[in-house]
Amino acid sequence: MNTHPFLFMPRAAGRLMAAGALTALLAACASVDLGQRYDPPPVRMPGEQASGSALQPAQPAVSEQPLSQPVQPSSTEGQPLPPLGETGSELPQSGAQPAPITDPNAHILTFSTRLAGGSAVPPSHSQASGQIDAIYDTQSRLLRWKASWHDLSSPITGIAFHGPAQQGQTAPMTMIWPGPFGPRYEGRATLTPQQALDLQQGSWYINVTTQSWPGGEIRGQMHVVR
Repeated sequence: MNTHPFLFMPRAAGRLMAAGALTALLAACASVDLGQRYDPPPVRMPGEQASGSALQPAQPAVSEQPLSQPVQPSSTEGQPLPPLGETGSELPQSGAQPAPITDPNAHILTFSTRLAGGSAVPPSHSQASGQIDAIYDTQSRLLRWKASWHDLSSPITGIAFHGPAQQGQTAPMTMIWPGPFGPRYEGRATLTPQQALDLQQGSWYINVTTQSWPGGEIRGQMHVVR
């Protein structure tokens, strides 16, 4: 039977061979140049300041700016400006009279009259009463009116404007109201210049005649209230 010579090598001889191999390896490493040794910077934890050996980021250069001085106000006093109106002109003096304000309804006259038996001539002593309200346009001479009455003693036989006359006087009819007549009445008419003059002077009256009072049961004088 053949046996490998190293398997039965004495123990002392094996140790000598291992020492020789280690010596040869160290000699080979000594002949290799590793160059300059690399020294990495230490690891910095969050919040820590970098050590003096660590690289610091470059800070931008700060140049000092000269301080600005406050500007002193001018010693020259400003001249007061005159007050201006909306158009840029000077406002009128306080003593000037303002422009008069015109009333757009100045040509409208309003009448309001109460009708009663005591105003009739002669007086009727009736318990009836009434009311007439009218508007007169002095430009167009148009008269418009509304009238009402109640508690008349008998049916109406006629209604008319009379004039010219004052309270307690009588005058012929100047405008007859067409029937029929109920408890209320509305009418309109264009007046002549003379009729308009008499009306504005308070010389017209309204007379309501009935079967019981043919001369007039209730009457009222036309008066301007506006």
